[in-house]
Amino acid sequence: MNTLWHHLETAGHGKPMKRRGKYLLVIVVIFLLLLLGSLPGEAEELQHEIKLATLAPENSSLMEIFREMDRELRKETEGRVGFKLYSGFALGDEQDIFRKLRFGLIQAATFTSTFLADINPDIRALQIPFLFNNYQEVDYVLGKMVGEFNQSFSKQGYQVLGWSEVGFIHFMSTIPITKVEDLKGKKVWSRAKAPLANAVFYKAHASPVTIGAPDVLVGLQTNLVEVVYNSPYYALVTQWYTKVKYINDLPLAYVGGALLVSNKAFSRLSSQDQEITRKVCMEYTRRLTEKTRKDNSEALKIILSRGVTSISHAPGELEKFKKLLDQALLEVDPESLPRDTLQKVRDILKEYRAR
Repeated sequence: MNTLWHHLETAGHGKPMKRRGKYLLVIVVIFLLLLLGSLPGEAEELQHEIKLATLAPENSSLMEIFREMDRELRKETEGRVGFKLYSGFALGDEQDIFRKLRFGLIQAATFTSTFLADINPDIRALQIPFLFNNYQEVDYVLGKMVGEFNQSFSKQGYQVLGWSEVGFIHFMSTIPITKVEDLKGKKVWSRAKAPLANAVFYKAHASPVTIGAPDVLVGLQTNLVEVVYNSPYYALVTQWYTKVKYINDLPLAYVGGALLVSNKAFSRLSSQDQEITRKVCMEYTRRLTEKTRKDNSEALKIILSRGVTSISHAPGELEKFKKLLDQALLEVDPESLPRDTLQKVRDILKEYRAR
């Protein structure tokens, strides 16, 4: 700063007054531009800032991928489009985030398929317990169904910019759950809008406890709940694993996810920037999926190394669980679980297994 003032004071010494005045004016303008951070070539304010909320924890590797996605989008659109990121529960849970998305307070968000199914019930067909045996089956079915799902979301006011996942979820409990009968009378965590899960728990004579995900850890600490279910990575980062003793080694169900942006916000972008945004987001949500699968595998090893015991279903119990599931499906409202979509998923899965 002192050097700059020195130049201002001595500018144009020995030059005609008119030229000295012009010289001073140029330096003053440059000085003001420096203060405003708007010199030519410097980053300018985004034309389109998309506020994006995700439940990924702030310091997680997943959040770093979102930050990389933002940097890549700004680069590819030459500073026209970028994200303002909100992580963790900064804006509340998924219900809170969706409410803000609907009202336009944010323009984009990531959601798990358990919540997406409340918006688009067709998604619930992917969450049937014991439907998938591995991720290869998941990828094949989703690849066949993604176009139909995208169109459905578009009709409801949202563009899908990419698909991600929570992964396979497992039963975790304070008491061993190896048989259908083990669930009888047990306090099982559940969401309010979980028609399929609640139908299964009803058939198993369990006692569902409806609380939000942020309250589950306290629920486990106070014995409000005895049985929960989620991915190993989620159980690790939320510390749920510290309050359970057992994890069932057989995945219960698959939970996906997606990045949505409102049609209104997306329509403000030029066709060129829409194409770039789709391309960048699809690439980075794919990376999110790859990272999530790796994180789940590593998290399971950590959980087991810290004293949680892996248990298996007793012989013949998987068939009993599936029978219970079939009975529960009959009582789920078709509007909550469209039967034609479920049949499409099963047909595609049968096609894959027959290859």
